[in-house]
Amino acid sequence: MTELWQRMSQTKRMFIAFGTFMVLVTAMSILFQANFFTSARLKHLADFEIPTQLEKLALEIRLQLEPSIQTSRILANDTELHSRLTHASPEERKQMVEDRLVNILEGFPARTLFLATSLADESRYYQLNLGVLQDRPLKRSNTDDAWYYKFIKSGQTYELHLDTNEFSGSDLLLFVNYRNEASSADGTPLLVGGVALEMHALTELINNYRLGKSGFISLVTDDGTIQNSPQASILKSIKPTAEFSRLLENSKQHVFNIQHNGEDYMLSSIWVDSLQRWLVIEVPKAELTAPISKQMWAAQGIGMGLMLLALVLIYPVARSLTRPLHQVQSQLGSITHSLDLSRRIQINDQAELGELASQVNQLLQRLQQTVSEILRSSGRLHETALRLADTTGLSRDNHENEQALANHSMAAAIEQMSSSVAEITSTMEELSASSTQIADHSQSVVDVANQTLDSSRKGADAMQELEQHMHGIHNDYSQSLQDILDLGNQSKEISKVMDLINNVADQTKLIAFNAALEASSAGEAGKRFSVVASEIRRLADSVTESTRSIEERIQTIQSSISRLVLTSEKAVNSVQSGMHVSAATARELGELVEAATRTSDAAQQISLSTRQQKTASSQVVIALRDIANASSTNAQSVRQISDISEELLAMAQALAQLMQEFDAGQAASGQPGED
Repeated sequence: MTELWQRMSQTKRMFIAFGTFMVLVTAMSILFQANFFTSARLKHLADFEIPTQLEKLALEIRLQLEPSIQTSRILANDTELHSRLTHASPEERKQMVEDRLVNILEGFPARTLFLATSLADESRYYQLNLGVLQDRPLKRSNTDDAWYYKFIKSGQTYELHLDTNEFSGSDLLLFVNYRNEASSADGTPLLVGGVALEMHALTELINNYRLGKSGFISLVTDDGTIQNSPQASILKSIKPTAEFSRLLENSKQHVFNIQHNGEDYMLSSIWVDSLQRWLVIEVPKAELTAPISKQMWAAQGIGMGLMLLALVLIYPVARSLTRPLHQVQSQLGSITHSLDLSRRIQINDQAELGELASQVNQLLQRLQQTVSEILRSSGRLHETALRLADTTGLSRDNHENEQALANHSMAAAIEQMSSSVAEITSTMEELSASSTQIADHSQSVVDVANQTLDSSRKGADAMQELEQHMHGIHNDYSQSLQDILDLGNQSKEISKVMDLINNVADQTKLIAFNAALEASSAGEAGKRFSVVASEIRRLADSVTESTRSIEERIQTIQSSISRLVLTSEKAVNSVQSGMHVSAATARELGELVEAATRTSDAAQQISLSTRQQKTASSQVVIALRDIANASSTNAQSVRQISDISEELLAMAQALAQLMQEFDAGQAASGQPGED
């Protein structure tokens, strides 16, 4: 895999690297956003929406039941009626009960009113059903009277009981059973009375409730009996489990997550005092998260499309970035193949590659100058080798000439050698000067590397300061989000105060109603009191309408707060993403600082090496000068020189052949190989 990567072009490497990075960033962003919105939606449901919906439904049920409960209380605590029944005959008792029940119906219209009396001579049950009064004696053997004996035995002040009897037929009614505060010697209340309501309105209210498409309400008694539940409810299935018991102990309206048949549900409950039952809400999680999933799939499709478009655009950009590098590579290859040092690299890039091409051109110029000098020196060396060969007799047929001619040739050869050494010394001095220039330029490179290192360090420090500012912004957003949540909690407290005001208004209406009843019983003397009671009831209605308007505005404020919470959480996540990006940038700047440090160290090492080369060149120049000075005293070594002259001649020929390649390259460009 590594070998395949190294064989790829720079364009493909950049395309693959940038493409992989974009795919990973896009996929992670979409997944993170999906998880965030799903968890935020579920948290909003558990903390606010489900409890609020339960409280709202419970309040509506209380408002429907409260008048019936209060009417039942008034009827059951009519001590004066009980006293009159005690001294009346059986025929008069029925008329008294009928008059009283009809009188109550004038102020509170209901389908059915009932009254159970406990007198010394008998206990009797009266029921006014659709304007017809029916009565019968209370007997333990009668199944229709079982509710009475069970209720007086329980000791409860009132209860709500679903039942039918022979007077009301097969219709299922909700009986509000209320007991008199006074009791006989055996503990039996003097009166038990109340109102019987049709369950149709209450059942329709509960059955028609929906949270989403599949969220619904069930009605459960305190002992766990499920009285009203849709067909799709899972309450009957989970009734034997501990989760069902926790629902009936949910005093703080917690939301429970329950898995049933492979599906996740959110359940919560609330106790309704007026109804004496639990309201249990069920919501499938899949329905709540389905819209978010659809949005995320759409976002993924859009993200993939944008990513493909970006990949299509990245490849031409990568080619444009690597094109100058290919140009430099191609021109350098051509120069290397032809050995034509007169050629120069031509590119339009003005950035780092342009600077590199400029430095390479300077190097080629210096190499051209150096090779030219070497060509001239090699020619001279070849001529010197030939003369030395002539002097030593390697190129003459008659080697046995006169000794004087030999000595003269030897001296001439020595003088010629001294001249050649002088020329070599001059060449080495020029090479030493070039080494000095190279050392000076290498010091400039060291200075540039140090400046780059300082700039990189300053950039890293600035990025660290930016990261600290990002942390501060993140903390400020988090504090703002907490303040918004606190504001939402305070708005809930205002809702509770509105509920209290509604309850007070309802109580005031009932009191006014009772006062009107009492005023109507008082006859002519109670007319003024009846007017006052009517005004009080009108005032209570006005308060109720005002509180409803306030509740609607509070709900609007709470909805705005919820949207503001989501917006603030998005801002916090965006700031956090910026923190991650700045941290990654800081790490990359740290790596750049390390690379700049290594570059500075390498430049210093190069500078040190060029200085050592300069010193060595100076020493060579000094040594050549010593050789030139000592060449006049080396006449006695001529015989030894003749032994190595043949080898020197061969080396000169080999050097001449090697330099012909550079000479041919320069000749092809129109420049001579030697002066």
